[in-house]
Amino acid sequence: MTASDTAHSQRSLRVWDLPNRLFHWSLLTLLLVSWFSGGEDDSAFIHRTSGMLLAGLIIFRIVWGFVGGEHARFGSFFPSPSKVIEHLKRVAAGNPERHLGHNPVGGVAVFLLLGSVSACIVTGLFSSGEGLSGPFAGQFGLDVSEIHELAFRALQGLVVLHLLGVAVESWLARDALVPAMITGRKTRSDGEPGDHAAPASLPGLAAAVVAGAAVTGILWSLPTPPAAGDDHRDKWEAYEDHLKDSERGRDRDRDWD
Repeated sequence: MTASDTAHSQRSLRVWDLPNRLFHWSLLTLLLVSWFSGGEDDSAFIHRTSGMLLAGLIIFRIVWGFVGGEHARFGSFFPSPSKVIEHLKRVAAGNPERHLGHNPVGGVAVFLLLGSVSACIVTGLFSSGEGLSGPFAGQFGLDVSEIHELAFRALQGLVVLHLLGVAVESWLARDALVPAMITGRKTRSDGEPGDHAAPASLPGLAAAVVAGAAVTGILWSLPTPPAAGDDHRDKWEAYEDHLKDSERGRDRDRDWD
C-alpha cells in the first residue's frame, strides 16, 4: 500500500525497540568519533577507545538480531533477491511499499553496514601506524593497516548510500523514517496492515548487553603495542622481541606436554 492509499484516521504503532534505537545512534556517534580521531598521534587513545566500544556494540547487535524486538530480529528483514528487485522496481516507479520494519533494500544495508564495521574493527586490531597500533599488531606477522584504511573508505561509501536511501524512501513513501528511529513509532492509517511490534524479553536484553560488554572489556584489558614509526622504533623492536619470547615459551610448554 502506498502513501496515497492512506485514510484520514491514523494509528501510532510501536516499531523500533529502545535498545535498537540506542544502538543505531551510538553506532553513528562512534563512527564519527573514529573518523575524526584516526591518523592523529594526540587522538590515538580516543580512536582506540571508540574501536573497542564499536566492537562491543556490534556484538550486542548480533545477539539482539536473534533475541531482540520483532523488527530488530534478522529473520524479520532478511532480504531475498526477488524482494529486493521488486522493491527497487516500485521505488523507480515512485510508489514504494511502506514497511513497518526494514524494507528489503534496507535489510541489505543493515547486513552490509554490520559487515563493513566488523571488517574495520578486525583489521584495526591488527593494524599499526604513526602513533596508533591495535592490540594484535605484529601478531602472526600481520599488519593490515592499508586494508583497514580501505575498509573504512568502503564503510563511508555505504553510509552515504544509506543516507541517500533513507532520504529517497522517506520522500517517495511519505514515511518519516528518521523520526521513527528516534521515537520508535510509525504512523499508519486504519486501512494499512500492521500492529505494535512484539517486544523482546529482559533475559534476551541482558544476554546481549553482557556479550557486548564482555568483548569491549576483553579488548580493553589487552596490552597495547607501541606505535610504528621512527620515534617508536626501539619500543617496537622490544615489543617484537616480547612476542618472540612468548612464542618460544608456548613452544616449550608444548614440548613439556
